[in-house]
Amino acid sequence: MSEISQTVKITYESGLHARASTEFVRLAQRFEAEIKVSRSDGIGVDGKSIIAVMTLGAQLGDEIVIETVGSDAAEALEALIQLVRLDFHGV
Repeated sequence: MSEISQTVKITYESGLHARASTEFVRLAQRFEAEIKVSRSDGIGVDGKSIIAVMTLGAQLGDEIVIETVGSDAAEALEALIQLVRLDFHGV
């Protein structure tokens, strides 16, 4: 299985804070794919862990990289990118 990734800019005014991180993780957990999230300048964290995602501290204007691996990796990546673009208001 190959890894796919995409970079997306945080446009949500509050950044990747508690509520946004919770929405991200809830969506990520729906997929079997392994999901890793990182800031463009840092180490990746488990995209299915609320604590890990919150430690990124991604703010408005920051870019994050979402990487997925697995049978539903493309679907997971598309859904998570859409969630970020919709300012974490669901897909």
